[in-house]
Amino acid sequence: MSRNRMEVDESSDAPNTFDHGKTTINQYATKKTLAISNLEVALLATNAVQLKTLLGNTKNKDTLWLVGIILVCASLVIQVLNACILILLGTDDISKKPRQHRLVSLNNISLILSLFVTVINVVLNIIVAIDPQILSQNGNGTKIL
Repeated sequence: MSRNRMEVDESSDAPNTFDHGKTTINQYATKKTLAISNLEVALLATNAVQLKTLLGNTKNKDTLWLVGIILVCASLVIQVLNACILILLGTDDISKKPRQHRLVSLNNISLILSLFVTVINVVLNIIVAIDPQILSQNGNGTKIL
């Protein structure tokens, strides 16, 4: 397999018993992209709740609070950008040779963006572990369960 091209193995193996050989590489890639997109949506919702909580916290506006706001906003922006890339990946056909290089490049960019989001969220959780009061809203009427 060359570095810039993805070769599709079209061997004549017996079809598997699950779908009788009806799944193509494109269908597999689309299902994988949709599954990743679902995880991205869950993380996006979590970060939106964290941002709402941080913005509602009027008592603890210190350096960690500001860093938390910046990290959550950066994570949200990167996730939206990554979601757009995943939509492009999910709607294109990887079995067409002229598009393979573009799709592999987009997949690599999506992987790098996912790594950045992971690092940002790990740092954000470390900040919350250092100062748990950063996400409390006891002062503005919101009850914490």
